Amino acid sequence: MTDETEQTTGLTIFEELKQDLTVKDGSEFTVPLSTIFGKGTVAKTESFGGLSLAENAQKVDLAIANTKDLQNIWNRSHTQWMWKHLNLSYLDPHKNMRQIAAEVARKRQALNEAKWNQIKTEVKIKKIEEQLAAPENLDYWAEVDLNIKLAEHREKLAEGMSYVEGAMKDILALNELFEQLKRKTDTFNELDIEKEESKVHIKRSIVQCIRDVRQSGFISKGEQEYLEQIGVNPSKMEMKIKEYVQQEARQESWDVAILHEFVEKAASELIDNYKVDQVRLTLMGFDSIPLEEITYQKDIIPTRE
Repeated sequence: MTDETEQTTGLTIFEELKQDLTVKDGSEFTVPLSTIFGKGTVAKTESFGGLSLAENAQKVDLAIANTKDLQNIWNRSHTQWMWKHLNLSYLDPHKNMRQIAAEVARKRQALNEAKWNQIKTEVKIKKIEEQLAAPENLDYWAEVDLNIKLAEHREKLAEGMSYVEGAMKDILALNELFEQLKRKTDTFNELDIEKEESKVHIKRSIVQCIRDVRQSGFISKGEQEYLEQIGVNPSKMEMKIKEYVQQEARQESWDVAILHEFVEKAASELIDNYKVDQVRLTLMGFDSIPLEEITYQKDIIPTRE
């Protein structure tokens, strides 16, 4: 292509882009903003700060490069602290395991999508490279289109790796938390989880009722309904929780050990001793025994140090 043709087409950007494609490592490939906005018809456009678009594009490229390492830290949904303190906050290891299962399923689905997108994009790149390897079969504009597509695909692959690694971090963190939770449990399977559901839900309800009483002095309408659905008398529970909240306020300790102790004791008393859940099911006409034949019976074995 002659200089005259290049000036006529206005694709100096393309010629530089084509040069970049031959020297960049595919895993780190990126087309700087200044390569696109710093040349061609928009380069001298007046931009913010009294600078041209080209000058601002160069400044943004430097800012992106300067903050690149931050993406390696904050490229996932939650920090390990957030998983432990905020997301896995049930006062029951099995319920937290259920949350882990749901989170891992979402991350696995995202990684599967990324995996197949990776394969498809690599195939597209290979096809384009084969076409560009025989330039005698291409006219100028076909070569332009193929090189732009190649740059786009390579940059998408490089950009996508940060999110892939973030999802990987989440799964590895969640797996480790699963192993830690297994230390608090005995061997269990799906049938065992079904049998424990009443205790799991009453623990959750008690915690939420305690928050209601702390805030307003009584159990909210929604929590009353939740208690009734489990089989607990809301009025009696409110009385017990008011007594606990007063005791809690007198504690010298700043931790939540007394909360865990109260919830565990109350749940065991209501379910194991008074069997409030079974009484309710009898009143409703339901059998309290879960169907074993529709449960997955492979045991989860606890981790022992």
